[in-house]
Amino acid sequence: MGDIARQRTSCTLTPLSALLCVAALVLLFSLISIFTRPPNLLAAFWPANAVMLGCMVRYPRLATPAGWAGGILGFFLAALFTGEPLFKTILLTCGNLAGIGVGYLLMHRLAPADKLLRRPTSLVLLLRNTLAASLAAGVVGAIINPILSLGPPLYGLGFWFASELVNYMTILPVLLTLPPHDSVPPWRTLLYRTEFSWTGLMPLLSLVASLLLTLLIEGPGSIAFPVPALLWCAVTYSVFATSLLTLGYSTLILIALSNGHLVINHDVQTQYWMFSVRIGVMLIALTPLTAASIMAARNSLLREMKHLAHHDHLTGALNRAGFWSAANELLQHLTVQRYPVAICMLDIDHFKRINDRHGHEEGDNQLSGFAARVRDQLRPGDLFCRLGGEEFVAILPGLSEEQAMAVAERLRKIVAQPGEENGAEPAVCITVSIGIASQREGPFNLDELLSRADQALYLAKHNGRNRVERYSAEQASPSVGQSCGT
Repeated sequence: MGDIARQRTSCTLTPLSALLCVAALVLLFSLISIFTRPPNLLAAFWPANAVMLGCMVRYPRLATPAGWAGGILGFFLAALFTGEPLFKTILLTCGNLAGIGVGYLLMHRLAPADKLLRRPTSLVLLLRNTLAASLAAGVVGAIINPILSLGPPLYGLGFWFASELVNYMTILPVLLTLPPHDSVPPWRTLLYRTEFSWTGLMPLLSLVASLLLTLLIEGPGSIAFPVPALLWCAVTYSVFATSLLTLGYSTLILIALSNGHLVINHDVQTQYWMFSVRIGVMLIALTPLTAASIMAARNSLLREMKHLAHHDHLTGALNRAGFWSAANELLQHLTVQRYPVAICMLDIDHFKRINDRHGHEEGDNQLSGFAARVRDQLRPGDLFCRLGGEEFVAILPGLSEEQAMAVAERLRKIVAQPGEENGAEPAVCITVSIGIASQREGPFNLDELLSRADQALYLAKHNGRNRVERYSAEQASPSVGQSCGT
């Protein structure tokens, strides 16, 4: 829901901007279809309707009267540039808007997660809505087909229905899964779930090879040659990347069939031949999209389970299991890069008194508040862990001892600031003692660094609490830790 909400608040299109934006998109994709269609026939691939619907669903600020007017303007401009008669343009625009209107009425009611295709059932809902939108366009097509001398009503119904269905089912997933503009990662991570490797290119290469075989061998079964490659892409790449590849497959097949570059049936004069082929292409496109959606839901669930297993439920900090694996991986990286590291051991002073005086619920509130304050002051690459009770540890990569001391002192001051009062009760004030151990370069021993930071922490406790101490072999003494409590 965050993506949809962010788009609603961040987008500040004026009515004129919405009109021009939708008009430009519709005009562009209409001209592409018109210039690639066979002479005196309707376009085999008409993406303008799906693009307009997808943009209005994904970016609600475009779904305004100005946006709809922009769509109409785009259709008329495309007809004007290509010399289409006005009466024909009006009829075809009515058919286009009928499908888009029904599709929008159904799509904008979906839950945000379904709009973004983040659940396996999202594809079922998308298919249901596009079937209704395609049927609406088909009904209008059945009416205008005899008027334009393009064939009987039943043929118009089948042609429009099949064409719109395959267009919606191949283009809408791309627009609905398009990453938000303010959080677009590098293109490599959009395509691959793992780090780049030549092995990751194999599904894409197999898809290209299967498409070449389709064009070379031809025949009725040739359009299904890419199915195994598309499924391989679906379980390897993201939903967005899979939808792009599926769109490419559908576009290539439909244009090749329409222009005679791909022959799968020599008896092409059959009226409902293209109707059957387009339904088949749509069903083929639906298969990898469904598989990719299921894989995305599975991976999301695995990430959630991993997060729960590696994080403390109260504070949101790493727990011991998560910290140990992440810390060792980080230290290995710092060793290779020859960067320094600093470890801060933090312990809330006299925490037992808070539990005794104010209750364990207040103690939990203080723990979560303390963790939130500390986390806000750390960098994204720092590690923060709750070792147990009121004891925490932070790993600061790339910082010298002096820099780490400055960070720790800032943390100490932030924690010591009074919290908000709860009704008539005064705010509970807490302080923290911090011990620091640092090392200029690797190899690093995590156990040894933690032990040094722990000794520095006990030194801070011994010297009065609410202070920061660094580790030194001369000052550290086992008796220090035994002489002071929590």
